[in-house]
Amino acid sequence: MKPSTTFYERRSGTVNTIHVLKSGKIIRGVKDYLEVESHFLWVDRRSIVEKILRLKKLTDERKNSVIVLYEDGQHIREFINVEYSFLPLAYC
Repeated sequence: MKPSTTFYERRSGTVNTIHVLKSGKIIRGVKDYLEVESHFLWVDRRSIVEKILRLKKLTDERKNSVIVLYEDGQHIREFINVEYSFLPLAYC
C-alpha cells in the first residue's frame, strides 16, 4: 500500500485593476471603465490577464494586489500585497 500525500493549495488574495486618466481621475469600477475604455486601447489584454494570474499566486490570502494602468505615458505598474483600501498616486 502506497502512502498518500495530500497537497493543500494556499489560498491566494485578490488582484484588481485600476485605471488612471490623464486628468488624475481614478477609475475603479467596470461601469466607469466602460465609459473611458477608448483611452486604454493601447493595453494588451492578454498581458494583463497573464499579470493577474501571476500576481494571484504571489498575493497573500488577506491582501490585495493591484495593476495600475496610467493613460498618461501608457505605463503599467504592479503593487503586490497592499491593503484593500490602497489607492495609487494619480501620476506615474
